[in-house]
Amino acid sequence: MPQAYSAMKCALDLLNQYETIQKMSTGSAELDSLIDGMQEGLFYLFYSTPENQQILDSLLNRLLVGCILPKNGKKHGFESMAILFNNIDYYGDKNKHQLLNPEKMATISKYSGIEPKIVFKNLYVQTAYNLEHQVTIAQEIADQIESNSDIKLLAIRDLTKFIIMDNKASYDSSNRNDDSGRLKKVLSILYQTCVKNKVTLVATGYCKVSSSGVIPKPIGGTYLKHIVNILVNLKSNINNGYYYTASSNSGGSSSASYKATMTKHPYQLTPKSTNIYAKRIGKRKNPMLFIFD
Repeated sequence: MPQAYSAMKCALDLLNQYETIQKMSTGSAELDSLIDGMQEGLFYLFYSTPENQQILDSLLNRLLVGCILPKNGKKHGFESMAILFNNIDYYGDKNKHQLLNPEKMATISKYSGIEPKIVFKNLYVQTAYNLEHQVTIAQEIADQIESNSDIKLLAIRDLTKFIIMDNKASYDSSNRNDDSGRLKKVLSILYQTCVKNKVTLVATGYCKVSSSGVIPKPIGGTYLKHIVNILVNLKSNINNGYYYTASSNSGGSSSASYKATMTKHPYQLTPKSTNIYAKRIGKRKNPMLFIFD
């Protein structure tokens, strides 16, 4: 049987194709410069240690709102629908509002310059409670993307949530292999569907604390690091990232500073780092972070 060979492509054609690719802003000019924005059809993983969950959630929520923002003007959104794929231990996690907090999403929407009702109208939410449920939900989301061309962003919160939970227990190697196989199946289903339909895939995850000067690797194994297009590690700078600033960007309020280190990119040299900033907004007892330019 004759072998099938891919056709040789002209560099100019590839350049023209690249220029037509849609990009979305992260909400941070510094982060946009680091990763070249959020491009359609690519897989992004932002990861950190568990104590930095707040910045991971804030970034993910900002991206969900950003996807719905208009393309024109200074918004730099996709002007499309988005899906949040949440992973949560419903019985073990103390904060059940992590399913989705309407108040926080409304606050982010207002700060981003869009009516909350418009965001809620264009945002779908699916939640998984264990590894087996993850596979089921992944297939449901894939079917939804296939049937709705207006969806341009899939955001996965705590992708490796159940792998971490399972590793805390005394499982034998066969059970760990089963867990790894389920995660591969979830990633395979979603990645292939997103690439086919030019949907941006972004996920958050954890890493273990590393020694000083060493960039930690994300939890999830070799397959995850291989399939992801852009890897970014987030680490708080000083005092868990909080400091007082009177700059025009923050309006004199308490803000957070994080170091973002990109360790993988399809066409940029890595590692490469920058600082990103977020404002503390909302309730004093339970503030949230908002990524800003």
